[in-house]
Amino acid sequence: MSLAAFIQHNVLSPRLKKAGCLVVYDPAKLYRDVVAALADEHVAVVDASERGIESREQALESFVSLAVSGVGGPTELVIYVPTNPPNSDHERVIDPYAAFTAGGGIFPDGDGDEYLSLCLKAKPDHASEIRRLFQDDPQPSFDLVDNIGGGVGYPTLRTQLKVDSARNILLGLLSPSELQKSSLKGNGA
Repeated sequence: MSLAAFIQHNVLSPRLKKAGCLVVYDPAKLYRDVVAALADEHVAVVDASERGIESREQALESFVSLAVSGVGGPTELVIYVPTNPPNSDHERVIDPYAAFTAGGGIFPDGDGDEYLSLCLKAKPDHASEIRRLFQDDPQPSFDLVDNIGGGVGYPTLRTQLKVDSARNILLGLLSPSELQKSSLKGNGA
């Protein structure tokens, strides 16, 4: 299971089912695509990074429609906010999405929701490789984490070269395509 699928199915979806409304705070913008993938006929997703105050209004309208019975629309709401969650009472007062967290759930909620912790939960058999990966980069991409394990080493090269075997890694290093060359140059390799 990919890291994105793990977060979507094992972390966000259960909380959403339990609370009915979930606010995802994400200053690093790691989970935007994962949250967007939750959208379907039962789940409304509001992305607060796109339209500022209009997103707050859209979230309010969606939240109200959840309470109205017989509307036939979504029954759950996820709000994606690309900022830090409020940590003090003062920050909660000025946060335009604090009311939604009071009436629903919040992500991240505690140390278990840190990116490293989620990666370790998604790939428990590869804890040492994941910790090593996080030593080099505090926010490795989902692809890089997904490439850990699977029988082939060198997850960074697999990700940069977009290959899946040791043979193809060697071929990509000896005779890289233009895309592979630009990827390697962009990574400082």
